[in-house]
Amino acid sequence: MCIRDSSPLVRGPSRPGETTVDLVAHDGGMRVGVLRLRFGGEVRLTEVEQYKLRTFASAVCTAIRNAQAYAELARIAAENEHAATHDPLTGLPNRRQLYDRAGRLFTDPGHDGLVALLLIDLNHFKEVNDTLGHAAGDDVLREVARRLNNAAEPGDLVARLGGDEFAVLLAGLPTPALAGHRAATMLSALEPEIDVDGMLITVEAAGGIALAAGAGSVEELMRRADIAMYQAKRAGEQTTIYAHARDTTDVDRLMFTGELRRAVSEHEFTVDFQPIVDLGSGEVIAAEALARWKHPDQGDLTPVQFLDAVERSGQLPAFADAVLEQSLLAMKTWREAGFDLPVAVNVSPRSLLDPSFPAAVLARLEHHDVSPTLLILELAETLTISQIDVVEQTLAELRNAGVRLAVDDFGTGVSSLSVLSRIPVHELKIDREFVAAVETVSYTHTTVDLARNLHLTVVAEGVESEPQRRALWELGCVAGQGRLFARPLSAARFVGTLQRGSGGRPGMLASALHDVGAVVRMPARRAAGAGRSSLPHLPA
Repeated sequence: MCIRDSSPLVRGPSRPGETTVDLVAHDGGMRVGVLRLRFGGEVRLTEVEQYKLRTFASAVCTAIRNAQAYAELARIAAENEHAATHDPLTGLPNRRQLYDRAGRLFTDPGHDGLVALLLIDLNHFKEVNDTLGHAAGDDVLREVARRLNNAAEPGDLVARLGGDEFAVLLAGLPTPALAGHRAATMLSALEPEIDVDGMLITVEAAGGIALAAGAGSVEELMRRADIAMYQAKRAGEQTTIYAHARDTTDVDRLMFTGELRRAVSEHEFTVDFQPIVDLGSGEVIAAEALARWKHPDQGDLTPVQFLDAVERSGQLPAFADAVLEQSLLAMKTWREAGFDLPVAVNVSPRSLLDPSFPAAVLARLEHHDVSPTLLILELAETLTISQIDVVEQTLAELRNAGVRLAVDDFGTGVSSLSVLSRIPVHELKIDREFVAAVETVSYTHTTVDLARNLHLTVVAEGVESEPQRRALWELGCVAGQGRLFARPLSAARFVGTLQRGSGGRPGMLASALHDVGAVVRMPARRAAGAGRSSLPHLPA
């Protein structure tokens, strides 16, 4: 038998006439155990026999150690697989496992009964985090997960998609009507108050139900459940079942969903670039990438017309990759022409829910030999607190690599300060709605003061006139973009515009503002690290 070197060798009682022989086993010169042989009588082992037996003992010990190593590897692999398919906070299956299970049901025509998806979103969950703290919020989410899981029927899959959003894959339904009954039962399980550190909290939720029949894909099933859930929220109902007649999705978007795969493969998505200009000097200091869809039948389409369809179609990763690829290729062209400019690229909140997104972005940057500090990711200001819980790690990974973050259309949503308190960004972009009224509305002044206190750069969108430019500059706004300087341009026309410049000055699109007496905010700009308004050198 094989005994580890750390264990004492215990000699058992020998029977009359029995002989025992102990052979020390070695592995790579290290003592690993002892092989004990018992013989029925006197025996003398030759040197060759002893060598063979010691070799056998070493082999047995090595085999045992390998078996232990393989068992440990199998345990680690199982833990990794569990972590990849389960939510770490609640222990429920995650989005990946939900999609995998639903995909198998879609491709297996032999399963019994109907399949439906119930999408659940907690109402006003942000108030729990803001009032009681995120630890209390986590306790509530764990209790909600436990109740939903207990209320599920055998064969159902309860998953947490992220933040305060849960999903239940209902299987084996004998009739479509039963989906509504099952959903009501699950949501009623959330009605009893939850005790969090002695405080009783009432959880309200809205649910959207979609039947797999007719959906065609997991992505479409999720889209329909999402639509039904928001209909329930707007109507103040607990649950709503998706009905095609109530789907506000227009015919064009339904058509787009079917055409997106072709659009990606045929490179129909293109990118234009709008210069971002230093308001004081008139120098181009960056560019914003603006995606366009050159539709073969409907001409150039803007993101407002197709982005929602992209986000719901499953083609978002391919679309985002295409936009980033074209942006980096443009940056390379400009660099060769002598203009090393950062580019701001809009990123969908749904992309930030994808754990592979940071690695994909950084791989693209490395492939094109572009410094991460030259990429600015513009985040939607309407990003909700529940989403921030999920995307914080994604954004931290990108920021730590040097990628810069900006909040787009700041002031148009309801979570401005909440976003800034959770996500350390580098700049704020003021929506054109406020820029248009910059001379009469105090909001822009408040935003600039907030940015200055947080050491953030402010970029104004939709700058249309010289009076707007001067008013923004005097408030302390560093940069702006708009028709005053240039409309969005193709990459080639962009570099041509830079080379021609303004008044024969390459890289300049406007004359400098010479009324320096009005620039009372210059020391604050330098203190904020903006220097000459060069976006790549903003404070981290």
